[in-house]
Amino acid sequence: MDPVKKVLVIALDGATWDLLGPWLAGGAMPALAQLADAGRTGHLQSTLPPLTSPAWPSFMTGKQPANHGVFDFFQAGSRPGQIALIDSTHIRSRLFWEYLSGAGLRVGVLNVPATYPPRPVNGYLVPGLLAPDQGTTTYPPQLLHPYASDLGRYRLTPQMLYEPRKETEFATELREVTAAQIRYALRLARDIPTDFMMVHFLATDIAQHKLWHHLDPAHPWHDPARAHLGTIVRDLYTQIDAGLAQLLALMPEATVIVMSDHGFGPQTRTVNLNLYFAQRGLLTFKSGRRLRRLAWRHKWLTKIGQRWWGRERLLNWDDVDWSRTRAYSKGHMGQVWLNVPRHERAAARAQVATALRELRDPATGKRLVDQLIWQEEVAHGPYAQLGPDLHLIMDGYRALAYPMLAADGRVVTEQRRGDSGHHRPDGILIAAGPGIKPGGTVEGARLIDLAPTILHLQDVPLPDDMDGVVLQSLLANPANLRYQPAQTYESLSPPTARVEHEDMAVRLRALGYLEGGQ
Repeated sequence: MDPVKKVLVIALDGATWDLLGPWLAGGAMPALAQLADAGRTGHLQSTLPPLTSPAWPSFMTGKQPANHGVFDFFQAGSRPGQIALIDSTHIRSRLFWEYLSGAGLRVGVLNVPATYPPRPVNGYLVPGLLAPDQGTTTYPPQLLHPYASDLGRYRLTPQMLYEPRKETEFATELREVTAAQIRYALRLARDIPTDFMMVHFLATDIAQHKLWHHLDPAHPWHDPARAHLGTIVRDLYTQIDAGLAQLLALMPEATVIVMSDHGFGPQTRTVNLNLYFAQRGLLTFKSGRRLRRLAWRHKWLTKIGQRWWGRERLLNWDDVDWSRTRAYSKGHMGQVWLNVPRHERAAARAQVATALRELRDPATGKRLVDQLIWQEEVAHGPYAQLGPDLHLIMDGYRALAYPMLAADGRVVTEQRRGDSGHHRPDGILIAAGPGIKPGGTVEGARLIDLAPTILHLQDVPLPDDMDGVVLQSLLANPANLRYQPAQTYESLSPPTARVEHEDMAVRLRALGYLEGGQ
């Protein structure tokens, strides 16, 4: 097949067909509907877990986490419980747009998570989530500075926290962030033409986390009198659709891929796995922590303890007696680590499995854990040991894990961050334009398949170490594939100082991805 001239990728973080399908059919988003009608559509399988931080590196590399090394927002430390936030230097692989750059193609990338600090490209890159600033650090440096007086300051994330009864202010903040990203994307598309351009929108994910119950009449928090607030989410997609129409007018010859890193669905409760492990004798606290542990178990003492010690000091990893702890959880998608010597792993696995199979929802008496997925079932690669020993799926992702140590004495409790929605494994895929087969659906597409597919569309040989494959069913004229030896990634010296890590942690806590002292 002949290489396409341009590729435009629009990333709608967390987009799901459960919402987009009816909205497109109802005419709310004409640009997306036109692409869907003219090209091919399908579901896009995310990573395990379907989480922002491993998903985007998997998209960028065409690899599963065990082959690029990023499993969560934090990187496994040298001792249990130790964490450090990830950045682009932790992605131990070349990115597909670095292969495009090496082939002489010009690329432009805006807002993609886990791209800070920016790695050099033949073109430009503005890092997304986990960047400690609002688009100040770019490649090349000062890329956006000349535009600020005309376009206003660049925005990556909202500045305000979501609060119930302040949905109008929250919606205004999300619209302003999205509007700034659209303005800059349009100006850069005009001023710096590229062969490959990608624009990522995070606001869709943020809005769905906080406002899902307004969209979902079956959600236990749904209030019919306030259901109109669900239009905030739809209006964000409509705003992006209008921006997409303008981009398409600037790039009429482009092959367009619209995708999401994962889907979305309802969340109804939180499971304090570390509290449960403590109750089952799998996690032990140090002596002398009795008062803080009592505060942890009683809500009225929790409030006093938070004022006395501060939220981070109520209970944290320093309170754990690691010499007597066999299992612990960190992250909010149900990841579990074992903390035993190799010769004790089989026994510890059996203990953990038994305990988790006996975990019940106190309100219904039903078993909470749907699946126990051990590391060796899903992680095959040189960095597998950086990931968890066990993944849990609880009540179809309606129940998620508390990220670290709970400040609530109940094992199963309300969603403490106020989220009513969370991630699901199936994202969206729309592809249209030159090189794409018109009409129909694509079956079995995975997030990791997009990198090799884009390289193939732009006639760049595929590195021979990708887990993903070219989506031949997407292509108008499937052709023989060309390969090249994979290039090794020489890591940048991590430039992020401690203060920058702290700034990123604050931002992640504000968005609900981290809690307490994590």
